[in-house]
Amino acid sequence: MPRSVPRTTDIPVIPHQRDFCQHERDVLRLAAEGLPNSEIAARLHLAEGTVRNYLSTAITKLGVRNRIEAARVARDRGWL
Repeated sequence: MPRSVPRTTDIPVIPHQRDFCQHERDVLRLAAEGLPNSEIAARLHLAEGTVRNYLSTAITKLGVRNRIEAARVARDRGWL
């Protein structure tokens, strides 16, 4: 029986720190501290919607479900 070749979409891509801009890392770091988006926005001088966008992008890049998981993965990999 022939072996099936995995499609490139079936192979998980593990992001690297360089795949994240500094703002994404900053937002993840503050989210890991438990700060709400409004406080993160104030500290980084960003709009709250921009913080949400950075978090959403980081969550997608990491392939996780939420900001807590994203922060944990980033911290475990030494990015924060």
